[in-house]
Amino acid sequence: MGKSKRKTRPWLPRPSTTVVLRDTPENILGRIAFYDVESRSMQRDLTDYGKRRYLREIKRDVAYFNRSFGRADLSVDISGGSLDDASHRVWGALKLTRRKKEAMRGTSHSAAWSTGHPWRW
Repeated sequence: MGKSKRKTRPWLPRPSTTVVLRDTPENILGRIAFYDVESRSMQRDLTDYGKRRYLREIKRDVAYFNRSFGRADLSVDISGGSLDDASHRVWGALKLTRRKKEAMRGTSHSAAWSTGHPWRW
């Protein structure tokens, strides 16, 4: 007998968690980056007028997408921290959410989460 081929079924839903990262518009403006048409990073110093304009646009975008953000499974505030700090906050929130879900189901896969690799069961 030959080896059985395992078929993948990409159309089947997979368990997932939607995460919204929240930050202040001023912090988002501080991280703004500009790119040319060939996706190369460009150095660009914003004038006071440019900063006010982009800040207004960021605030509009946050207000517009707030309704969609409300449908997320998890919201994490990353304001006032570095990128490394933000990733630790997200992982911590995901671990806490996972533990709550497991407690409701009565199962535990905490060993996989403690290694930092949630996809390794």
